[in-house]
Amino acid sequence: MQGDDSNRAERLTMLENTIEAISEGIIITDVDGTIIYYNRALERMDGLSRDEVIGRHLMDVYRVTPETSEHLTVVKTGKPFKELAKIHYTAEGREISLVSSTYPVYMGNKVIGAFSVCRDVTKLKDLLNEKVLLQKQMHGEEGGSGFKNGTRYTFADFVYASREMEKLVRQARKAAKTDCAVLVYGETGTGKEIIVQSIHNASSRRDEPFVGINCAAIPETLLESLLFGTVKGAFTGAVDSVGLIEQAGNGTLFLDEINSMSPSLQAKLLRVLQERTFRRVGGKKEIPVSCRIFSSTNMDPWECIINGTLREDIYYRFAVFTIYIPPLRERPEDIKALINHFIGKYGKIYGQLGVRMDSQLKEAFLHYRWPGNVRELEHIIESCMSMLDPNENLISFEHLPPHVSTRFAKKTVSRPFKRSISGGTLHQILKDYEKQVIEETLARNGGNISRAARELGILRQNLQYRMRRLGIRAEAVR
Repeated sequence: MQGDDSNRAERLTMLENTIEAISEGIIITDVDGTIIYYNRALERMDGLSRDEVIGRHLMDVYRVTPETSEHLTVVKTGKPFKELAKIHYTAEGREISLVSSTYPVYMGNKVIGAFSVCRDVTKLKDLLNEKVLLQKQMHGEEGGSGFKNGTRYTFADFVYASREMEKLVRQARKAAKTDCAVLVYGETGTGKEIIVQSIHNASSRRDEPFVGINCAAIPETLLESLLFGTVKGAFTGAVDSVGLIEQAGNGTLFLDEINSMSPSLQAKLLRVLQERTFRRVGGKKEIPVSCRIFSSTNMDPWECIINGTLREDIYYRFAVFTIYIPPLRERPEDIKALINHFIGKYGKIYGQLGVRMDSQLKEAFLHYRWPGNVRELEHIIESCMSMLDPNENLISFEHLPPHVSTRFAKKTVSRPFKRSISGGTLHQILKDYEKQVIEETLARNGGNISRAARELGILRQNLQYRMRRLGIRAEAVR
């Protein structure tokens, strides 16, 4: 019996330590609504201490009633509330924007309490509201033109030398002459938003607003209210607000990384595209949709459909016009053009004119895989330019930022394959070659597995699995 009590105490201690370490706020109440647990994360969110809270009733701490309290409702009905976006107020009147889920606690068939898991999205919501306000100011009463429409890019900002990109730009210019939905896909950093803004600025909607949002960065419930707007009273603290669809007006709405959006919200967007009307969250009035909708994914949309992150029916609606932007490693002709472009761009910013790149470093750039694509190349060029002394005009290996210098070796050509192709099975030859490639990549990255995985274009977990299978240790190749 004493052993059981000891084990129970150990498990309870482990559980409490785990709850205290996580970043989400946790609050637990008994069947009457008395707070019996309140973790440190929720202390930070609410600005209260657990000494003030534990042992008190919910209605003494928060501005809730038996009808508006999720905890008291869950205890009464036994049904959870999941991913609710709401604004709640502490007893001192502090306003907090949360996304929370509340669940009943059962002992057998009896509900003995409830708990909530809360995420504070106050800062995120403030940033998004600031973005919407800034877009309103940029659009102005007169509708705006040029870069007053919320964009930064036109086709003139697309730098390329390859035939692939020339073909892509021709295709994008054709898309600008139509008014159908466009889906752009390509890896992170390839320039999806540049091409989308360029199409908008070359279209008949150029004088109308361009409104973009990254679907991967916003919690689902908050994303829905941001897209459609809200009606006062739709949920706790909800006010009348205009969503991004209305903000876009007769312009363009860009949904970046739409494959990160939940299938249920994708279904609501599908209805919007089909009916060309929508309702605000909690509203009954049908509002017409006037904007053109662009979307993007960071991987092949058919892969998204297969893995369940993109609905097939919404793909057909969103991809009337599809544009694929190939990664930088597949178009090495563009690397030289981009190097010259970014040296010229940041030369003007940093007052370093007439700068060129060392031939060996340029060769290393041409052999690098660029997992971050054009965005990574621009970042490295800017870092190099900022490291030049006033009288220097040649970028060399010494100017590379410390966190990337190990990725570029002065010997750009890999060692020849060490194993004789004439001996061994095909399986063994491929295994040996895979091991050599991984060891060389790890060596170039100082044994850093994350950087090596990015260079190889695979997930970190995938690389670790291959290293275990091949008997490779990161510390042995540094």
